[in-house]
Amino acid sequence: MEKPTKQEVEDLIKYCSDKGRTVPRFNWVEVMRIIEYLKLEKQYQGSLKCLILAGSIACDESKVKVLRNQIRWAGNHSLSVLIYKVGLNIVSTKRDKIFYELKDFLMNLPENEWCHQ
Repeated sequence: MEKPTKQEVEDLIKYCSDKGRTVPRFNWVEVMRIIEYLKLEKQYQGSLKCLILAGSIACDESKVKVLRNQIRWAGNHSLSVLIYKVGLNIVSTKRDKIFYELKDFLMNLPENEWCHQ
């Protein structure tokens, strides 16, 4: 399996914002499982952590930014400038598999399981 292209990553991000979608409503934790969040060094987890439970009061814009960072991380492309400046450079031989598993999950999520603006 080849590394996802930047276009594939951006297409998935666009899909996740079509129809006013913001983030998965009930299964956002599944995104964290797919991207292997718990295997990341603690210093890098912050910008990839789902804003649920205590973070649920965050604005939609912040939640969307986290989901986009998760997608970009899975696609092995740069994250937000803040993360880039601290030098997030995690190499995974499974990154292509992770991206396509994430894509499959998000694109098959029923519309009623998305939060909308």
